[in-house]
This record gives sequence, C-alpha cells and structure tokens, in this order.
Amino acid sequence: GLAMTTQVLILPFARPPKGLAANDRCHWSTRNRSTQLVRARVCAWGESTVEPSPRLQVELVWVVKDRRKRDEDNLWPMLKAVCDGLGSDRGTSARLVADDSPEFMVKLAPRIEYRPGVERPFFEVRVTRLGSDD
Repeated sequence: GLAMTTQVLILPFARPPKGLAANDRCHWSTRNRSTQLVRARVCAWGESTVEPSPRLQVELVWVVKDRRKRDEDNLWPMLKAVCDGLGSDRGTSARLVADDSPEFMVKLAPRIEYRPGVERPFFEVRVTRLGSDD
C-alpha cells in the first residue's frame, strides 16, 4: 500500500468548542456554529495538506497539561465534526475520501494525552493515508 505517513493538524482549542462535547447541553445553533468552525478549519487544512486517498485513518488527541479526570467518550462529537471536515460527501469538506463511512475512513477512538510542560491544552488531528488494502 502507500507509505504510512501521518499528518498532524493542531486545533488551538483548550477544550471542545461549545456543543462538541457529548455532555454539553446547549442550543442547537451553538452546537451548529461550533461544528461549522471545526469543519471549516479542518477542511481548509485538508485541502492544502493531505492528498486525497482511497482510505484515511483519523485520530483526535486532546493534549492536556494535568492529569485531571476527563472522559474520552465525550470527544466523539468533536471527532465527528473533524471527520466531516475531511471526508463528508456533503457540506463543508475537503472530500479527501469518497465518504466518511467505515470503508473509506477508519475513526480511532478519541484519546486524552497528558504531556508535561504544555502551557495550554490543544487538540491534534492525526490523519494517516491508507491504501485500499491496509
């Protein structure tokens, strides 16, 4: 298959934008705005940085500066917005794959990673191009 190269986008949010954590209770319009913000940023990066591919693997890592308890499952809505920005067949999307269904996009479970020395939390979007046979 292709050489496995992973490209990393830094999203400078200290926490998921409002409405993009699973337990956020907010108005749909707030969530919608956050979704568009993430999608637009991911889309612009994807179009300029990542080659279209038969398949992509996508991982979202929240890099934090302390070991406070946080729930990784909470990050799925944020990951969904990221994946839509990379490969949805509708809306704001870099369309790097045919669709964001599992046959074209492998979505790894979101992770929270403590890194000592980090001033302010941020997110890494890690995108790896896969051949059709990986």
